Amino acid sequence: MHTNAVFDVPTSLQTLRAACEAVDLVAPSPELIRLGENAVWRVRPGLIARVARSADRYPLHERGVRLAQWMHAHQVPATLPVDGLPNPVRADGRVVTWWEEVSQARPATPAELGAALRALHEMPLPDLELPDAATVDKVDARLAVVDIDEEDRAALCSMAARLQDNYSGLEYELPFGLIHGDAHPANLLADPQGRLGWVDLDGVAMGHPEWDLVLTAIERDCGWVSPDAYQGFVTGYGYDITTSPTYPVLRAIRLLRMTSWLAQLPGERVRREVERRIGDLRNGTSIHGWKAF
Repeated sequence: MHTNAVFDVPTSLQTLRAACEAVDLVAPSPELIRLGENAVWRVRPGLIARVARSADRYPLHERGVRLAQWMHAHQVPATLPVDGLPNPVRADGRVVTWWEEVSQARPATPAELGAALRALHEMPLPDLELPDAATVDKVDARLAVVDIDEEDRAALCSMAARLQDNYSGLEYELPFGLIHGDAHPANLLADPQGRLGWVDLDGVAMGHPEWDLVLTAIERDCGWVSPDAYQGFVTGYGYDITTSPTYPVLRAIRLLRMTSWLAQLPGERVRREVERRIGDLRNGTSIHGWKAF
């Protein structure tokens, strides 16, 4: 694992430069696209690098590369890993993967996302060993290290333990199978011709489709997706997760994950949002107005 817990723009850029040097790649002016669970950089036109937080994520990212190759071979839309470079590569105590850029890409619409998710959930299983989807356990790992008030940490850990008990007893309506794990519009890109491609495949796992579907319902509740757009998502998929008996528990787990994920990021604006989210989770108040990052 990386010895420096800080994962921000400068440290991810340092890792990217080390990775480029390791594979003899010239990158004079990398451009940051997104900093989140991973740092996504445009190394040069046509080439994207995804920098993972720590070296222990190597198996996840190696599987993501192999899965993208399998999906492409089976006509399932996914962005392509770059051939001709070691992929993934270990550098500076972290992991970097290389991807072909989708030119002039935009995030998928909710309707496109719903239809693409239905196709993903119905596809044959790949000939890869996939783990069961991570849910509350990912929250536990984050809460152990993020910089938050200790009383808040204890409250969220207690919430996570209660949700773990509730999660283990859920009964689902949709069949167990392949899921994306982080199915939001920024992880399904569309080119100018409307052709779609999945990205961020290191979270693909075996699980119940409800786990993927709950994200868009939450985005509606936050005000990031309009009610009409959410209905387009429901129509595209053919199922409304908010009618499922699993929805309250899965929603609560997702909200806790979203908050613990955000608490990993630096900056005063992030800290204010984390404090607001923790207050809403502890008090049971509305999530409308949560800010997207």
